[in-house]
Amino acid sequence: MWVYVLIIVILAVVIAIGTLLYMRNIRKDDIKTQYVKLEGIRNLPFQDELVKVKDYNLHGEAQSLYKTWQSDWQNVLKQSLVEAQNDLDQATEDVEKFRFNDSRAKTESANAKLESVEEKYKALSGEIHQLIDANEEGERKYSEAERLYRESKRDVLANGHQFGDAQPHLEKLIETYEPELKNYEKQANQGNYVTANKEIDEVHEELSILKENMDEIPLLIKEVQKDLPQQFQEVRFGCRDLKADGYDLEHIKVEGKLSTLKGKLNLVEPLITRLELDEARDILEDINTQLDDMLELVEHEVMAKTKVDHEKDIITDDLFHAKDMNYTLRTEIDYVKEQFHINETDIHQVQKYEHEIEGMIEIYDEIISETSKSMARYSEVLDNLEYIKDNIGSINEEQQQIQQYLINLREDEAEARENALLIQDRKEEIYRELLGSNLSSVPEKFLVMKNELDIDVKEINKYFKRRPLNVQYIKDKVNRTVILMNKYEQEAYEILQAARLTEVMIQYGNRYRRDDPDFNHKLNEAERLFRENRYKRALEIVRAALDKVEPGAAERIEKEFDKL
Repeated sequence: MWVYVLIIVILAVVIAIGTLLYMRNIRKDDIKTQYVKLEGIRNLPFQDELVKVKDYNLHGEAQSLYKTWQSDWQNVLKQSLVEAQNDLDQATEDVEKFRFNDSRAKTESANAKLESVEEKYKALSGEIHQLIDANEEGERKYSEAERLYRESKRDVLANGHQFGDAQPHLEKLIETYEPELKNYEKQANQGNYVTANKEIDEVHEELSILKENMDEIPLLIKEVQKDLPQQFQEVRFGCRDLKADGYDLEHIKVEGKLSTLKGKLNLVEPLITRLELDEARDILEDINTQLDDMLELVEHEVMAKTKVDHEKDIITDDLFHAKDMNYTLRTEIDYVKEQFHINETDIHQVQKYEHEIEGMIEIYDEIISETSKSMARYSEVLDNLEYIKDNIGSINEEQQQIQQYLINLREDEAEARENALLIQDRKEEIYRELLGSNLSSVPEKFLVMKNELDIDVKEINKYFKRRPLNVQYIKDKVNRTVILMNKYEQEAYEILQAARLTEVMIQYGNRYRRDDPDFNHKLNEAERLFRENRYKRALEIVRAALDKVEPGAAERIEKEFDKL
């Protein structure tokens, strides 16, 4: 029996040893795979990628990018690959000692680091290719932009008649792109490819749009000069034929509308001449839309009734609003004009609006009456309602402006009063500051300015007592006084600065008086002028005298004085 047990034990040992050896081989294979992967990564052709960039001008932005890519890759190789190598070496040692779990952990760690390096390689290579692709695209766009520039220039010169009066404007616009193209070359030569590519994108887009516009201009001119006038004639003759067949189309006012559209059409060609094509397109679109609408009216007269029913209530509200606001304005004007001067134009305008509103109400009543008849031309009714709506809208808007004007009168008066008080306070404050200085007396010029301010402030305060008050006049008066006040304040500042600086320079210059009679004479002259309150002139003399005996001294003293 013990023989069998022994055999079993021996078999178990053999199996265990075999299993260990098998697992060790598997782990060794995994480690070997990672070593191969490591060597492959170490031999990645990153330098070959960088070489592609060397074909460019390595200055400016390109140089900075090149150095960054090179540095990033070297750092990866020095750190991540070394760490991965160490992990694999440790994994090899662990597997030889049958520490399979430790070996697996180190192998996985190495693999993670290697994958990280691979991702970094892809990212850096991607950035390199992105720059290369961008440069290639930039060069392509530059070439295309240059081609568009040449073609546009040639086209406008060779086929100028197609562009009509827009030709000189096109020529001028095209020439503005020559320095833009040269700037791309300059930036590229300096290695600033990112900047160059961005700028050429804009130039290319603008030239592409310009070329499209140049292709479109002859078509727009044709539409203005031939197509639309022809359509006007076709509509005119077509409607005449329909009338001859018994159609009542008088309410559409074909001739009048065509005349209006013709007037709008006359605005388009000058816009094309000035290359304001968006506005030209908008007007042409509007004209075509109105032509379509006119034809729809001929075919869909019955649709007007729905619109009439919709607009009636809105216009009713607008009319009543206008009437109520007009009454409010007339009442407010009667009150306000006792306190303030009001533009006679506004008074007459409000009175005019009263009559216009009453007239439109009468017309509106007549229109509504028409809708109650058995035979109603709803398209005409709708036109009349739209006319009333537009006019009453304008009246409501203008009446609102007049109402705001009346409100502003009170606000402007209050603001003017506040500014007048500020002027008075600041004027006296400045005068007290000047008197409180060490000056022997105040210059005559300053006293004259103060006297002018005193007179202006007195006049302003006196004018505020008038009724009705001309608010615009008092606002202008206060604003002019504010300007004088600013000059007054600046003069005070200059007097104080000149006086103080003169004293400092004279004190500094005393060191030269004994040895330089001419300098002593100049300082005596400056002191005399100072005593006569001619501070600015005294400063000029002492500054010039100092610069003569000690060049640069005056400037140095002024700089030190400004710091105080």
